[in-house]
Amino acid sequence: MKITEAYDRVKDLEWEPSYISEEEKCVETTKFFIKDAKPNDPFKTFVREYCEQELEKDERHYALLEASARLHTGEPDARWMEAMKFGLSNLVGVEYAAARAMGRMARTVAPVELRQGYMMQMLDEMRHSNLEMNIIRHHMRHWKDPAGYDMAAVANANSVGSSIFRSMTEDLMTSDPVETSIGLQVFIETGYTNPFFVGLSSSAAASGDDMMASTMMTIQSDEARHMANGWATLSCLLNDDRNIPLIQDAMDKWSWRIHTSFGTGVSLFNDYFVRKHTDSAKEMLNRWVMDDFYGGFYQKLEKFGIKPPKFLDQMISDLDWTSHTTAVYLFGAWPVFFHRYDALNDDDFEWFEKKYPGFYEHFGSFWEAYGQCKDPEDRKLVLKEMGGLPNFCQVCQRPTIFPRPDLARPRSMAFRGKNYICCSDGCEHIFRKDPEHYIGSKSFYDMYEGKNIADVTESLGYLREDGKTLMAQPELEPKRMWTIDDVRRCEYIIERPAMPPKSDLGDL
Repeated sequence: MKITEAYDRVKDLEWEPSYISEEEKCVETTKFFIKDAKPNDPFKTFVREYCEQELEKDERHYALLEASARLHTGEPDARWMEAMKFGLSNLVGVEYAAARAMGRMARTVAPVELRQGYMMQMLDEMRHSNLEMNIIRHHMRHWKDPAGYDMAAVANANSVGSSIFRSMTEDLMTSDPVETSIGLQVFIETGYTNPFFVGLSSSAAASGDDMMASTMMTIQSDEARHMANGWATLSCLLNDDRNIPLIQDAMDKWSWRIHTSFGTGVSLFNDYFVRKHTDSAKEMLNRWVMDDFYGGFYQKLEKFGIKPPKFLDQMISDLDWTSHTTAVYLFGAWPVFFHRYDALNDDDFEWFEKKYPGFYEHFGSFWEAYGQCKDPEDRKLVLKEMGGLPNFCQVCQRPTIFPRPDLARPRSMAFRGKNYICCSDGCEHIFRKDPEHYIGSKSFYDMYEGKNIADVTESLGYLREDGKTLMAQPELEPKRMWTIDDVRRCEYIIERPAMPPKSDLGDL
């Protein structure tokens, strides 16, 4: 029997249950018109075949993991390994959220061909989160300083830096279920999969972390299916003209949301987490996202009336500075993180100035201050010396210093008697479209205003086994590690900054 024939026979097993109404069966509804669509199935794959394929990949990957644990083939670069404590903690959360999102779509979208793809993708995403948790476990057992890897799951839920990724995944899981496909499958898994999985695996291999490289590559081979799922859903939606304005709104929103979350992470990982630099984050994102995705894939949609994303020009210009501004935030707030830092050296400065002309002019003062605040005996926190943390955006949860501190344009607006802050035109546009979707997010100041930063670190649980020494340290090999008492003696009290100017568009 031909595979198409066999597949059609399996699909015929679909039925409408008589013991439950459609409203009770589909607990969520969608604003998109997709119920009666007849899409092409992107993958005519049976569950048995799918499981066999994934089993083969897992056997190869876990064999490599076991060999590495036994043979100890070499020590990876410390800059990379410490930074992965932060990186992997966020990646697991994103994968798990993607699995939940696919479950929502499978319960909402009517065509069985699409639901088959969502179901397999849900299994993929659970596989990915398990793979990444196993890498965390591997590194926790074998890295010379495991403190931080043992906090990965907790830190994903409470780290101020992880809030950028949490806000993105929470947005995905609470938006219209079909809109989730556009955000996840179109922008993350089609637009950003190469710089993340290919770029990150290359950086891992260059840093001696073969386990992470293997993990990223075995995940990347699943992403082709996810891209196909996204295109199948999108092409199905495009067949109904009533969906065009809805798709455009979703495209405008998620192009910016993924730029401020995934794009921020990719920029940081590829520029600041590696010692052996090759292409810059700007070069990779221009090649794979701006040229290949927006200049190629996205242009296919123009014939359907879909216009370029509303904030594309800003996204392109942001690439000049995003990684550096993110690093200022990450390094500046080091006491409330959970890994050791490796500050820039002369080789890094030379490389950054070559790849990003004007880098030292705009960021050199921060790195000079950082170098003077690493010794606990000096009782100086770079965060305090540079004026403290800025405000945070209600939508993307980034500090309001992007794209570059001197170019930032934060603004505030009142909604139901309370002021809210946005960092950019893109986030303000999203907030104004659906303010109720974002007003529930608490900022760093809502939770910690008025507290000594030492109390914040303590409440987060980012202390080593002795209950005094911080997991985070401002350098890889300090003469003496910072303790919670050292941080407390710096007397930095969390103070909420002044409210930024009112938006030009006024209150809501």
